[in-house]
Parts: sequence; structure tokens; C-alpha cells
Amino acid sequence: MANKKPYSEDEKQRILDNLNEKRVIDQKAKRGLDGKKANYSEDEKQKVLDKLNEQRLSVQKKEDIAYNRTGRKKIYHLAGKEYFQFKGMEREYFILLDEIEKVTLRQGIYNLFYKTFNGLKAKEVLIKTEIYSEQFFISYDIRRVYFKGYSLVDEY
Repeated sequence: MANKKPYSEDEKQRILDNLNEKRVIDQKAKRGLDGKKANYSEDEKQKVLDKLNEQRLSVQKKEDIAYNRTGRKKIYHLAGKEYFQFKGMEREYFILLDEIEKVTLRQGIYNLFYKTFNGLKAKEVLIKTEIYSEQFFISYDIRRVYFKGYSLVDEY
């Protein structure tokens, strides 16, 4: 196990205070939804607005990362289908445009295609994404899982 440092008493109290504050705000908001009018102080209103703004910014950041992952990337037309190409891999691997949209945080088995003299060949790999990263994480071997991050080729 990794060496985990326990929280100090100050850190524990700060975490508990923060959780209690969120609980109180949520309870007051629920009471307001029950049809009862509640009067909030300016401080409470500001906390609710800050919380909503934080949630909005979090969603916006996730959307920006997802757009940067696949937006403005070069599309290749091979064998009558559209593909994206990964850069920095051991060979030129391509993935179908439709399949790239299905990649999620959970790892899944996807086909990567590579060029040969006889056309395109498929290789099964594990692919997943991470919330914080614009890269796709790929494991070449399905049984021995080791993920490494790769980006798509840019359009320009």
C-alpha cells in the first residue's frame, strides 16, 4: 500500500465544516422547492450562486476537454470510411470516426486499423479516456493492461 498520511485535526474540522455548510445550503434549497418561501441572507444567496457557477464551470471544462480531444482533428478517408489517426504510436493506427464517439471513461475493446499491402487490418486494443486529459489512453494488449496516452493528428 502507498504511504497515506492521515488528516490533521485542523484538516478534518475544515472538511467537516465544508460538508456541513453544503448540507445546510441543500436543505434550505429543498425547503424552498416545497412551495414555502424562504428568505435568504445575501451571504447565503452568494454561496448558492457560487455553487451553481462552480458546477457550470466544471461542466464547461469537461465539454472543452472533450471538444479538444476530437475537434479540429484531421479526418482520413480510407476504403470508403472516415478515420482519425493517432500520433506518436508504433505504427500509423486509425480509428473509425463513429467508434471514437463511443469511447468513455470505462475501458472498452475497440478496433484500430493499420495499413498493409493488402489493405487495412484491424487490431483489438483497450481504449479509455480520463476527465482531466485531452488524450486517449490505449493498451495494446487486452490481457496485460498498460495504458499509454495518445492524441489524434491535428487538422493543420
